[in-house]
Amino acid sequence: MNLNETLLIMRQNLIKIYKQYETIILMFLKFIVVFSVISMIGDSIGYIGVLNKVEVVLFLSLLGTFLPDKWMVLGFVILTPIYIVMVNLILGAISFLFLWVLYLLFMRLFPKESLLIIAAIVCFNLGIEVILPLVAALFGSYVCIIAIIIGTFIWFVMPEFAVIVKPQGGGKGELLEIINTLTNSGIRSIVGHRTMLSTIVVFFIVFSIVYIIRKQAIDHAPYLAIAIGSIMNLTGFILAMLFLNIDVSMGKIIFTTILAAITAVCAQFFSKALDYQRAETVSFEDEENYYYVKVVPKIHITSSYKKVKRIYNTKAEQSDYMNTMSAPSMNFEQEIGFDE
Repeated sequence: MNLNETLLIMRQNLIKIYKQYETIILMFLKFIVVFSVISMIGDSIGYIGVLNKVEVVLFLSLLGTFLPDKWMVLGFVILTPIYIVMVNLILGAISFLFLWVLYLLFMRLFPKESLLIIAAIVCFNLGIEVILPLVAALFGSYVCIIAIIIGTFIWFVMPEFAVIVKPQGGGKGELLEIINTLTNSGIRSIVGHRTMLSTIVVFFIVFSIVYIIRKQAIDHAPYLAIAIGSIMNLTGFILAMLFLNIDVSMGKIIFTTILAAITAVCAQFFSKALDYQRAETVSFEDEENYYYVKVVPKIHITSSYKKVKRIYNTKAEQSDYMNTMSAPSMNFEQEIGFDE
């Protein structure tokens, strides 16, 4: 058994185990994501209160674990302004208006892709954000990059909120002060945020390259897309560090890019395994069009079935064997099949 067969058998066994415990695994991952997002919201705006206690965060995380996926996004839209309201009422209302408009214009229309907004926040919190464009481009549509950009924007805007937010005092004076701060320093600092803009541009380029290449009818297109996308990700951040002086560590970029490439390769391998040696191009036509279709069969590993045939050439050998059988048979041959 060669290495390829060993990997394919291991893949098949792991998929079988995953399908057996799929519900438990998905619920556990969902709990980790919800817990990370809620903790990040409280920490990013500097909120210290009842909603930031471990018991409350655990309760909200468990509640979000059992909710449908589309309610996770709506919960994020509602919960984030609540945390900000606890610190500043006016700024909480502004953030609620922004997120609600975002929900009506995008999240409501693309509920599955909108989960990448939450995934982006979690990945940024863990420091593995470069995984997003590689993996999303392999399995998602072009709408996914919009969700990634929104998540990136929210992640970089949260610390700016922590600077703007002050203990609420109420009154028209505070409203004018917050509006003035948002207009003069807030928007200016966000638009001039080199790290955020560079990250968005690099993510967009990497996503586009991986998405376009993996759609091509060439052998091993997804793996080629991962390799080129990883190189472009590394090159983009290095150029941004050299010419824009962004606050990113070179060692972190190299490590996370390698980690992202390995993760994308594993995801693609467990998603589908194709036999490119048996690929063929099929052409057919109808009344209006002529079609060229490339067919690449999937690899399916099954237990091999071996057949052992016993042949008795002499009558003596046949009679000796017949005497040892509990149920006599008139055949001169016996076929025994067994699985390896």
